[in-house]
Amino acid sequence: MQHRGVSAWSLALRRWADSIPVARDPGRPMRVRIVVSILVASALLVGVGLALDVRINWSASMPRGIYQRTDPVLERDAWVAICLEGEAAHIAESRGYVIRGACPSGLTPIFKRIAAVPGDRVALSDAGVRINDASVAASALATVDSRGRPLEQAEEGELVLADGRYFVLGMNAERSWDSRYFGAISAQQIIAGARPLWTLEE
Repeated sequence: MQHRGVSAWSLALRRWADSIPVARDPGRPMRVRIVVSILVASALLVGVGLALDVRINWSASMPRGIYQRTDPVLERDAWVAICLEGEAAHIAESRGYVIRGACPSGLTPIFKRIAAVPGDRVALSDAGVRINDASVAASALATVDSRGRPLEQAEEGELVLADGRYFVLGMNAERSWDSRYFGAISAQQIIAGARPLWTLEE
């Protein structure tokens, strides 16, 4: 049975390779034709992804899946791409939270959910976050990161977000490094939105 399965798989690969014009060369060994087919298909997928500005997210900062980059929507629960700056960018780079990328800081953008918008009241304490008197689940502040390094936290207390200021959280509030630690961000730090096309989470 295993032999038949392998044969069927091999036949399927041959037919697939023959279906791609650039690989349809009887003079080439079948293995070469299959490799060429895979390379061509990969190039097409990358090309389509770039043309549609589609990205795959496998990090735990937001639901894993396929997203299309959009203009940012500055409203509650919108997913946005953020460029860290100042001390937050320094901490992110020195601790390896974020890799190098295209932000002015030299880092890659991070994706977070807008939890509070200008005019919202945000209260921060060791017990967690309250927004307009509603508690955010599992938002208690951590004292150390996943490697046991101490975490600096944003100033505790209650504030009303000023115009152009946003409070952001990650999907996994228990482990996310977000506004609870680096504070509210400015609208200028939000460079894009992320529209989910397909995610693993229901």
